[in-house]
Amino acid sequence: MADIVKKSEIAAAHDWRRERFGLPLTGHFPVSFRYGGQPSASLLPGWSVHSEETRPVDGAHLETLVFVDPSTTLECRCVVKTFADFPAVEWVAWFKNIGTADTDILAEIAPLDVLLAVDAASPCQVHHARGGLSQHDDFAPLTTPLTFRQGGSRLDLSARTGKSSTLHLPFFNLQLGNSGVLGAIGWSAGWTAAFERRRDGVRVRAGMERTHLKLHAGEEIRTPRILLLFWDGAADAPLPDWTDRIRSHNLFRRLLLAHYVPRSQKQIVQPPFGDGVWGAQPEAKHLEKIRWLSENQIPTECYWIDAGWYGERPIVEAADSLGSGWMREVGSWVANRQGYPHGFGPIGDAVRTAGLGFLLWVEPERAFEGSRMVREHPEWLIGPVPSGHTNGLNYMVNLGIPAARRHITELLSNLIDAGGITCYRQDFNDLRVPELFAMADAPDRIGMSEIGHVTGLYAFWDDLLARHPGLVIDNCAGGGQRIDLETIMRSVVLWRSDRQCWPFDPMVMQTQTQGLAPWVPLTAAVCDEPTVYAMRSALGPGMVTHWSLQALDGHSDLPVATIRQLMAEAHALRKYFYGDFYPLLTYSLACDVWAAWQYDRPDLGEGMVVAFRRHESPFPRWEAKLQALEPDAVYELYSWDQRHARRMSGRALWTDGFPVAIDDKPGTALFTYKRVA
Repeated sequence: MADIVKKSEIAAAHDWRRERFGLPLTGHFPVSFRYGGQPSASLLPGWSVHSEETRPVDGAHLETLVFVDPSTTLECRCVVKTFADFPAVEWVAWFKNIGTADTDILAEIAPLDVLLAVDAASPCQVHHARGGLSQHDDFAPLTTPLTFRQGGSRLDLSARTGKSSTLHLPFFNLQLGNSGVLGAIGWSAGWTAAFERRRDGVRVRAGMERTHLKLHAGEEIRTPRILLLFWDGAADAPLPDWTDRIRSHNLFRRLLLAHYVPRSQKQIVQPPFGDGVWGAQPEAKHLEKIRWLSENQIPTECYWIDAGWYGERPIVEAADSLGSGWMREVGSWVANRQGYPHGFGPIGDAVRTAGLGFLLWVEPERAFEGSRMVREHPEWLIGPVPSGHTNGLNYMVNLGIPAARRHITELLSNLIDAGGITCYRQDFNDLRVPELFAMADAPDRIGMSEIGHVTGLYAFWDDLLARHPGLVIDNCAGGGQRIDLETIMRSVVLWRSDRQCWPFDPMVMQTQTQGLAPWVPLTAAVCDEPTVYAMRSALGPGMVTHWSLQALDGHSDLPVATIRQLMAEAHALRKYFYGDFYPLLTYSLACDVWAAWQYDRPDLGEGMVVAFRRHESPFPRWEAKLQALEPDAVYELYSWDQRHARRMSGRALWTDGFPVAIDDKPGTALFTYKRVA
C-alpha cells in the first residue's frame, strides 16, 4: 500500500513517547489521578518506578512502567505500545493494591491528561462526531474551534448514557496550527473528554466520568484505553488544509485495519451480507425463508435471526419489533418451545446446507422482571430500574461477578454450538446504565461496578472468540451506541443505528457512511428497497437486507433478478471499503444536494467513486475530481451505468476531473478505476 506516513511523524510519535513515558520522568506523566487527596503530579516523583523489558508484538513494541507508593503499596502499572509503521502511541493503566489493607481514596483517574503545545496565535479546532441517538443526523461530523480569548475556550464531550457512542463518538481529531493529534478512547461505558485552550497549548483530559474509590487488598482495576496518532500538515501553512486532515483520518483507518480490527486466521474478519428476519416465528417459517433464499440464488452470506426467539410465553406471530413482547422475555435465554421445538439444530442444518452463515441475536446484559435470570440468580443482578419502553422493571446482569460472566459465557457458547452460529449479535437496550452503576457503588467505591462490568464484558467476548475461532461479533447496543476502540478490537458494526429501522431512508444510509467512515472502517448499512439508488446508498464491507421477510411475510412481489444483479454489484465492490476514504463533497443532510465519495486502494492500484443526486436536487451534472492518485500513472475509468471505459492520467483525474451526469431524481452514478500504466 502506498506510504502516506511521513518519517517525521514516526519520529515525532517516538519522541513524544520517550518524553512522556521515558525514565527518569522529566515531564508531566500522561496518566493523572488523585490519591489520598493529593494530585499524582506531586506524588509520583516520590514513588519507586521501574521499566519492564520492551518486547516486540505484531509490528509494535510494548513497555511497562511500574510505579509503587512505598507507604500504602498502591501500584500503578502503565502498558505502553509504540508502532513501527504508524505515528501512534497507545496505553492502558492499571491500579492494584499489593498490600494487606484498603488503599486511600483513588479519584479523578484520567488515563489521558496532556498538554499539547500550540502557539497562542495559531488556529486550533476539534473535529469530532455525533453518536448514534437514532436520529437523522447520527454520526454527523462536527467542528468546534478552540480560541484563545479572555483566557481560552473549552469543549466538553461525554457519553452520559453509560454507552460509549450515544451522544458522541469517542474519537477526536485535534488540529494544532499546522499539525494535529487524532485520538481514540477505548471504554464501552461512561467516558468524558475535555479540551481546554491555554496560552501555551491545549490541555486534553479524558477518562471515566466518575471515579472515587478505594481498593481492597489484592484488588486491581484498569482505565480506558487511549490511542493517539500524530500527524503533520504542510510546514509553510498556518493551518492544515482539507487534504492534510483527510490524510490523518486515512492514517487512522489504516492503523485500525493493520493492528486493531478482529482477525481470523490472520485475515481481517469480513462483515457479512445478512438477510434479517424476526425471531418470534416458528421453525417452519425460518426453513421456508432459507429455502427461498437458496432457490432464488440470492447472494447473501448469512441468515439472521433477530430478537423474539426466546422465552416462555406463547409466540404471537403478528408481533413485530415495534411490540414489547421481545423486551419482556429478555433474561429467559431458552429457545421458545412453541416456535423452536427442536432448538436451533434443524435451522442450523438448513443454513449450512444452503451454504450460509447463521447470525443469532442475544441481549445477555439485561434481564426483565420475572425472567429466568431474575428468578434463578438475583445475586448477579443490579437494579431494578423502570423500563423505558414497556411496563415493568429491568435489571443489569453484572459481568463483573466472575460466576455471572462464566454463566453467560457457557450459555452463549452452548447456543453457538447448538445452532452452528457464525455471527453472534449482542444488543444492549433500555437500561439506565449510570443509575444502575450508582445503585451498586458504595460512597467510597464509586466507579467500581462500571469498571468490573466493562472489563467483564471484554473478558466475555475474548472467551467467546477463543472458544469459537472465526466467530464474528456484531456490536449492536441499541444500534451504534457502543462504538469505541475496545469494541472495534473485538467486533464489527452490522447495525449502525436504530434510525435505520423505520422508515427506511437511503439518504440516512449515505450520511451514516460519510459520518462513520473517517473513524470506523468495518460497518454495514441497511438496504430495504430493490433499487440501484437504495443499494448503492448502503454499500459497504457488509450489508443488511430483509428480502426473504419481504417476499414471504410481506407477500411482496420482489424483482429477484434485479436483487441478484444489485447484490452481485455490491459483492464486487466490497474490497474497496478496506482502503482510504475521501469525501468528494461536503457532508449534508439536505435533500437538494449531491453526495459523493471515493474509496482508494493504492495497494491494488484501484478504487471506486459513487455519487448520489438526491431527490430534490436541481443539478443534473457534477465534476468529479479524484484524490490520492499517482499523477504520472494512467488509469482506466469505468462507468458501471454507461458500461463505458476511458483512460486518463492520474494528474487529469485529480486536477481536471471528469463529468458525472445523473438525470434521475433521486439517482446515482458509479465508477471504478484501475491503474494500467
